[in-house]
Amino acid sequence: MPLDPKLPQPISAGHSYNHHHHPITSSKPYTKLQAFRSVLKGINIGLLILIFFVHPRQTYEYASDIASGAWHWPWTSPPIKTNIILMISDGYGPASVTFTRHFAQALNNDTDYQTHFQLPLDTILVGTHRSRSSSSLITDSAAGATAFSCATKSYNGAIGVTPNGKPCGTVFEAAKRKGLLTGVVVTSRLTDATPAAFISHAASRAQEPLIASQMIGGIQNPLGERTLDLAIGGGGCAFLPNSSFVSCRQDDEDTVQYARSLGWDVRLAFPSNTSSDNNDLGLFTHQDGFDSFSDNNAHLSEPELPFMALLSPGNTPYEIDRRNIPEPLRLKPLSHYAMKALDILSRSKQNTKGFIIMIEGSQIDLCAHNNDPACHAREALAYHDTINKVKQWVDQHNNVKNKRETTLLISTSDHETGGMTLGRQLSGDYPNYAYYPERLLNAKHSTPILTAVLIDFVRMEKRKAKSRGVDEVDEKLVKDFIQHSILGESGLGLVGLAQGGEPKEQEIEAVWKVTYSFNNAVILILILVWFEEWSRKDDDGA
Repeated sequence: MPLDPKLPQPISAGHSYNHHHHPITSSKPYTKLQAFRSVLKGINIGLLILIFFVHPRQTYEYASDIASGAWHWPWTSPPIKTNIILMISDGYGPASVTFTRHFAQALNNDTDYQTHFQLPLDTILVGTHRSRSSSSLITDSAAGATAFSCATKSYNGAIGVTPNGKPCGTVFEAAKRKGLLTGVVVTSRLTDATPAAFISHAASRAQEPLIASQMIGGIQNPLGERTLDLAIGGGGCAFLPNSSFVSCRQDDEDTVQYARSLGWDVRLAFPSNTSSDNNDLGLFTHQDGFDSFSDNNAHLSEPELPFMALLSPGNTPYEIDRRNIPEPLRLKPLSHYAMKALDILSRSKQNTKGFIIMIEGSQIDLCAHNNDPACHAREALAYHDTINKVKQWVDQHNNVKNKRETTLLISTSDHETGGMTLGRQLSGDYPNYAYYPERLLNAKHSTPILTAVLIDFVRMEKRKAKSRGVDEVDEKLVKDFIQHSILGESGLGLVGLAQGGEPKEQEIEAVWKVTYSFNNAVILILILVWFEEWSRKDDDGA
C-alpha cells in the first residue's frame, strides 16, 4: 500500500525547504550570511511545525547538539545517521506536571514550595497546545497518537486511519522506507492505543488481536511488510492463542509462534501453556536483566532484531505496585527498558541510517482514569527518570567529535486525563485552600490493588463466619483491617501527623460502604444470572 499522498514527501539530498516550501538548491554560491539566515528560518519554522503538528498537551524538545554548538552548518557534511526519540507522557496535563513537581519536592525533603524546584522536563519546555480530534473537542489516545504518527486528525478510537477509515502513512513506515530502524517501548499493552497508532492500522482501538497480528508484519499488515524492528511492553495476551490460559484472543492464532517463523526474536516474561512459551522471566527481572547472559541462561542471548519482549499478559504493574513486588518477580522500571532499547538499536549491525523510537509513559493516564493521585505521581516520576536518563544518552552521543550522527529528543503529552485540580476550599474563609501532596509519600499500592485486597479479605471473613453458622462478618474486624492495611501503613500510608493523622471514623466508614456496594453489585449480577439460568431450564421442562 503506498503512503498517503497527503503526507510530506521526503526531501532529496542537497535540498532544504524554506517557509514557502520552495526547494533551495545548492547550484549557486551560498554565502555564510545567507546560510545563517536560512538556518534561523529553518529553526523558527521547525519549532512552529513541531508545536502545530506534534499536537502535545505540553511539548518539550531537546537536541543537545544545537545547544552545545555541535550542530552542523549547511556547508559541512550532513550526518550519516539521524536518531529521533519521541517520548509521550500519556494523560499528563499542566495540573499533573505541577502536582508531580510538588510531590518530587516533598520526596526530596523540600516542602518549602517557594523553592525553585525543577523536574527534568522543566529545562526543555517549548510550549503547550490545544488538543482535539476530528470527532470531539476532547481527543482520546488513539486519535492523539494518530495525529502524531500520520500528521492528520482523525476520530476518537482511530488507529492509523483517516476520518473516512483509510490507512494513513505513518512516520514509522516513512522512516523504514528511508532505511531507519524503528521501535516502541511502553508500560501498557503493546496493542494499546498509543503504540498501536504507530505500528498498525485499525478502524477501532478495540481491535487489539488485529493490531498484534499487523505489528509483526506478514499477511495481516496492509503494506505486506514489517515496519517495526523492536517492541518492548505488556499485552502478551493478544499474541497468544485462545488455548492459552492468559490469552485474550477469540481465535487460535499463535502470533508469538508466527512472529518467530518470520524471524522475530520473541521473549516472554510470564508463563503460559503454549508451545511457543520460553518463560524468559530472568531476562527481565533484577537477576539477569538484559545485560547479563551466563552459560546457564544460553537462551537469554543478546537480543537480535527484530526483537519483541512481552513483559506481562496485560499492562505491566503500576510503578507504585512494581516497587513493592518481591525482587525475584519484579520487572524493571520504564527507564531500564528504554535505555536497553536505545542500546540495541544504536549498536545493531542493521543500523546504517539511524532509528526512530517511541517511548511512552503509558500508565500516567491509567492512574488518572482511576483518580489515584499516589499512583499518578509515581508513574509521572518514573517518566521523568526516563527523560533524565535519555537526555544523558543524547548528550553522550551528540557530543562525540567527528561522529556523523545526530539525535533529537521530543517529549509531549497527547491529552490530559482525570480533570485533576490542585487544592480545595474547605471552608467559607477566602482564601483558604487545602493541598498537601506530601501526605502521599508513604503510599505503597495503587487503589485497584488495595480494592482487591480488601474484597479478598471480606470474602475470606464471610467464609469463616459461615463456617461458624454466622451470616455477617464482624464489622469491627473489617474496619480495623481498613484502618491498618488499606488506609494505614501497608496501604495508602495515611498514618502520623505528617499524613494528616490516623484515619478518621468517617473515612473508614466510607471505605466500608464502598466494599459493601461492590459486594451488592456482584450479588445483583449473580441473582440475574441465576434467574436467567433457572428460567431457561424451566422453559425446557427441566
